[in-house]
Amino acid sequence: MKSTKFAKIFGLLVLASMLLAACAPAATPTAVVEPTAAAVEPTAAPVEPTTEPTAAATEGTKTLILATTTSTQDSGLLDYLLPMFTQDTGIEVSVIAVGSGQALQMGKDGDADVLLVHSPAAEKTFMDDGDGIRREDVMYNDFVIVGPEADPAKITGMTAAVDAFTAIANAKAPFISRGDESGTNAKELAIWKAAKIEPAGDWYISAGQGMGAVLTMADEQQAYTLSDRATYLAQTQKDLTLKVLVEGDKLLLNPYGVIAVNPAKNAKIQNDLANQFIDWIISVPVQQKIMDFKKAELGQSLFIPQSKLWLESQTAAAPAAALKITGLVETEQAWAEADVKAMTTLEVEAANKDGVMSKYTGVSLKSLLELAKPKADATTVVFVADDGFTAELPLADALACEKCIVSFRDKGGFSTVMPDMANKLNVKGVIEIQVK
Repeated sequence: MKSTKFAKIFGLLVLASMLLAACAPAATPTAVVEPTAAAVEPTAAPVEPTTEPTAAATEGTKTLILATTTSTQDSGLLDYLLPMFTQDTGIEVSVIAVGSGQALQMGKDGDADVLLVHSPAAEKTFMDDGDGIRREDVMYNDFVIVGPEADPAKITGMTAAVDAFTAIANAKAPFISRGDESGTNAKELAIWKAAKIEPAGDWYISAGQGMGAVLTMADEQQAYTLSDRATYLAQTQKDLTLKVLVEGDKLLLNPYGVIAVNPAKNAKIQNDLANQFIDWIISVPVQQKIMDFKKAELGQSLFIPQSKLWLESQTAAAPAAALKITGLVETEQAWAEADVKAMTTLEVEAANKDGVMSKYTGVSLKSLLELAKPKADATTVVFVADDGFTAELPLADALACEKCIVSFRDKGGFSTVMPDMANKLNVKGVIEIQVK
C-alpha cells in the first residue's frame, strides 16, 4: 500500500519537472554553436588545390645573399637592377648594404653568396687568400671632392686630390669621413697618406656611416667630404647643396668588381646562384642598362660599364678610327669621321694646288691638339697620310695658327689646310697627327 502511494507521488514529481522544462525560455547560443566559415573550412585541411602550384611553391623560392657597398644602394642602382634579375631568373636577392670592407669580411666569414664592392686592393687580397673563387670587373665611376659653395679651403678647380686634401687640412676646414672601412673610406685614407697628413682634430669627423648619410651630414655642417659621383648625383635630387669642387684626378678612379664567395667556407653558400648573378650582371644587355641608369634624368651615366664582354662588344662595334693624335700627349685621341664632323667647324680660304683661292670647311687643328694636350717637352707635329707621305712643322706654329684646319674631303677622309704656310703642309688623306 505504501509502495503504491510512493510510486504515484514519484510519478507526479517527474511529470511536474517535465512541464516546467517545457515552459522554460530557450538558451542563447554561443559562438561555438555558430562556427565561422574558417572553422567550417579550415585552411590546414588537406583539400585538393584549385590551381596548379607554381615552381616556387613546389621547390621553395631561391634567395641569393648579396653583400655590397652602400653606394650601389644609395644611388638607387640596386633598386633599378635587381627586380629585372628576379624577373629574368626567378631568384630573389637579399641585399646587405655595408661598406666594402664589411662586405668582404662577410664573404670571408661565409655569410654571403656574392659580393659587389669597390676596393681593388682589398679585393685582390680576398682572392689571393682563397676567400673568393671568381671575380669579374663590372663598372666604374669616379670619386669627387665635394664641399660648400663658400669653399673656405679654396680648393675649387684644383686638379690634384692630394693638393685639395692638403689645403683642407691647412685650413682646418670641417671634413666628414666615412670612417667605416668602406671602399670610399679606403680611398680617402690613401689620399691622406699620399699627402703625408695624419688627419686629426675637431675639424676631422669620422662618422662611421654610409655615403648617403655622410653627404647629408656634410651638407648640414657645410663640410667637405669624398663621395662617389653616383651617390652624390642621386643625392642632389634630394636638395643636396654641396658642390663638386675637385674632380678628374686619376687617383679618384672608382672601379667595381663582383666576386663569388668560396663555397668551402659554408655549406649554405649557393655558388650556383652566385655564378648566375655574375653571368647576368656582366652580360652586354645588363651592362647597357647600367650605362642607361638615370642618364636621361641627370644628363650623364652614374656608372660606366666595364665587364670584359661589354668592352669586347664595344671594340667589335666601334668603327675604325679615321683620325688619330699620338705621341707626346697627355691623352692620345682617336675619332671616327662622324665624330670629327660633329665638332665645331671652321671655314677658311686658302690657295689650292693651282694657286686659286678656295673655301674649305673643317675642324681647327689647334683645338684638336688642345684636346690631346701636348706634353711640355713636345716640339714638333708630323702629319701622316694614308699613302705614307709625311710633313712636319714646329708645334708652336701649329698652336699659333688660328686658321689651320683639318678639312673634310668630298670623297671622305681629311686633309690639312694650312693657309700662308708651305704647300707641302697641305696633306691629302691625313690619318694621323704625331706629336714629337
